[in-house]
Amino acid sequence: MQDSKTFEILKDAKSSIPQNTKVYLVGGAVRNALYFKLFNKKLPQRDYDILFVGDKDKFVKNLRARGFTYGFIRRKHEVTLKKKKIPKPQHQFKDYVFLDIHISDEKSVLKNLKEQSNFTINGFALSLKDIDSENWHKKVISLPNALQDLKNKKLHVNVIVHPANLFACLRFMSQGFKSPSKKEVKELLIKLGSLEKWRYSRNIRKLFDYVGGEDKARKLVKKLGVKANIFDFKIIKKLRV
Repeated sequence: MQDSKTFEILKDAKSSIPQNTKVYLVGGAVRNALYFKLFNKKLPQRDYDILFVGDKDKFVKNLRARGFTYGFIRRKHEVTLKKKKIPKPQHQFKDYVFLDIHISDEKSVLKNLKEQSNFTINGFALSLKDIDSENWHKKVISLPNALQDLKNKKLHVNVIVHPANLFACLRFMSQGFKSPSKKEVKELLIKLGSLEKWRYSRNIRKLFDYVGGEDKARKLVKKLGVKANIFDFKIIKKLRV
């Protein structure tokens, strides 16, 4: 909500919601909006995760009628759509707003947050219908302690939903967040060994781009207390249990 062009596109998405349908912004988008409200500082944003319960085909049809086009993913339970922020976009991410729509049969948004939020600070949801409400921040659904952890800039693992969550931890630390407990770091490190090589390579590139290069990434790993060379794929595969 802190970027005017993005906000207008999100309002287009709001206008596309069919009747009797629940659509929520979840995770990073809501976290970043709350973070901006707390600290008047923007966190990097690549896409906007949407939790969708209802008629997916009608929602997608309405979005496409408002100028959205398909993005990278088209699966049964997930689809990405994008809309350009400027007339002649040059950059794949900066010049588009991406909606990563996750279709769920689970109607409880709180249960979804409990099962899918890797860190407590990602455990937020906001109905897309409330994004232009003056008191939107009072309508946010959250995991217990999520807001307090965000205020304290403290990382706590909620559930490890993806092997690359350790890289996400390092990205947060580059923005001034405090590291998780040693026990949680160990769990994240072991899980890293489950990454396929192509996902590993993609996450390494994303990490370097996000934190400002390999040297800064290595300093963050040292700060995290990890001694293993996680930038060597052969070594991280030995961590798998």
